[in-house]
Amino acid sequence: MPVEVRKEVTTTSEGPVSDQVSQTATTSQVSTNTEVQDAHSDRGNAWIWYLVGIIDLLLVLDIVFKLFGAKSVGFASFLYSITNFFAAPFRGIFPNPKIEGAYFDTAAFVAIIVYILVGWIVARLIDLATRPASSKKI
Repeated sequence: MPVEVRKEVTTTSEGPVSDQVSQTATTSQVSTNTEVQDAHSDRGNAWIWYLVGIIDLLLVLDIVFKLFGAKSVGFASFLYSITNFFAAPFRGIFPNPKIEGAYFDTAAFVAIIVYILVGWIVARLIDLATRPASSKKI
């Protein structure tokens, strides 16, 4: 069933001949159920990528802080406590190279890659579940 959206636009402009000219136009746009479902799917995918982006940003900050040897005080302590939850499943898979107190957190690096892949899979599943076969979006 098509959904009709009406929008009324009023524009006002000043011209050299008259002081003010006003125009009003009404436009109608008919959206199909497919377009509405596509919009819902796009919104779901946006939320997935937003969450993956936040997690990955925190993990990148964690890697940078540890590369520069940041001590676990203040913001660094807060950051480490959050990112430890997301990197914990990947701890111990690869060794962490260390140089004078600083080290590369391989678990956080692997976590970034895995969360991007999981985000992509979930976004594709949302597309498959919510987009009808007649959808034009690829």
